[in-house]
Amino acid sequence: MRPTAAEVARTLARGRLEGTLKFADGSEVGGFGHATDRSGRPLLLARGGGDLAKALHARAGSGDRRARLTVDDVPPVPGAPSLGRLRVSGSLWQVPQRARRNAVLEFAESNPLADLFDVGTTVALHVLEIQRVTLDRSGSTEPIAPAAYSAAEPDPLHECEQALLEDLADHHGTQLGGLVRRLLDRRGAPCGPDPRAVRLDRYGFTVDIGPEEGRRGSLRLEFARAVRDQHDLAHLLHPILFHDHHGCEHD
Repeated sequence: MRPTAAEVARTLARGRLEGTLKFADGSEVGGFGHATDRSGRPLLLARGGGDLAKALHARAGSGDRRARLTVDDVPPVPGAPSLGRLRVSGSLWQVPQRARRNAVLEFAESNPLADLFDVGTTVALHVLEIQRVTLDRSGSTEPIAPAAYSAAEPDPLHECEQALLEDLADHHGTQLGGLVRRLLDRRGAPCGPDPRAVRLDRYGFTVDIGPEEGRRGSLRLEFARAVRDQHDLAHLLHPILFHDHHGCEHD
């Protein structure tokens, strides 16, 4: 199993990656903190005097609240495939005072930033009420129903994916290489000299197996069940690396 488009979208929207906001007139701003509430609505921090605050002030009298948040994935290691580009469109509103405390707490669960301490004084908190969600990946644009997006959960390993992949390479590279070679040998498929894990998510990981017919070949190794958190990962990795208990898919 692989992450659904809705799960990937929720992962990218979480706030750990930089985003840009585009207004209806075509102008864009970046450099702001963002996260999501529990339903996946983007929350944006606008510090007084910052680019986002200035852009919002300039449009205060227009009544046009249309905006689109764009977030691009940043692959964790060189040569890793991208999760894609997320676009969330809707109307942008300042969070009212009565809802501010809960919004700050939910923002912190998603992306704890120091600017949250100044919300209500020098920082304003805004919410993007969702109308449309799309995910660009593999050369196509996939629309995601807002209800499906809201119901999905972000990947629990994404924020530490790079560190986990580096640890896997440093401490279990030999076991992983041996496993991949055995799997491919059973199929009569070639394998490069240095297979390496390049992506990791709650359902499994993707291994780069080297050049194959003019492109990079990959092998998908799946966990017995979805990983709950980083600590749970160790329990599911052991049978894969040492006992070949897994599902796999050759790309």
